[in-house]
Amino acid sequence: MFVKGVKYIVPISLEAEAGSLEADAGTAGTAGRPPVSTSIQYEFNSLGSDLNTALRVISERARTLLRGAGAAIAIADRGPMMCRASVGTGGPPLGTHVDVNSGFSGECIRTGKTLRCDDAETDPRIEAVMSRRLGIRSIVAAPIRYEREVVGVLEVFSPQSAAFDEGDLAVLERLAQTVLLMVSHTQSFKRG
Repeated sequence: MFVKGVKYIVPISLEAEAGSLEADAGTAGTAGRPPVSTSIQYEFNSLGSDLNTALRVISERARTLLRGAGAAIAIADRGPMMCRASVGTGGPPLGTHVDVNSGFSGECIRTGKTLRCDDAETDPRIEAVMSRRLGIRSIVAAPIRYEREVVGVLEVFSPQSAAFDEGDLAVLERLAQTVLLMVSHTQSFKRG
């Protein structure tokens, strides 16, 4: 179901039109890492209407900002929820359908809450055998909301246990909002 070791190369330098994403500068990272204090701006016009490229860029930004090994975005646009972007390692391949009724991703979607798993070996929402095979120990997930409905999920994966902190959750939530802005910018978003 998942492909380990897949690496995607995406453009790094994007400049601003759409607004700044800022984490709380006072939030210290875990394990002695510096605080997560980064401003990022996306130039939506330079990406035009290429939603897939935009989603890969946002995934790469999430992976980089949260110091993860991989990241993925799944969206339900006129059909079942499926992976539309996957970068780095540990994430699902493109086109993978998300089971909204079970697992970590499903709980994020059902509850509409940002979630953190500090250790995939002990978290009952995670299939330990699969996470070991993929080299995943920590996961964070943020819902992507359209109006009052959760229409997607943004996740970041790490091979380290307890890799993410509260500041990372705030950054991930902002990036999830950016996904929705990009979807709205590139196409008419309707559930079907």
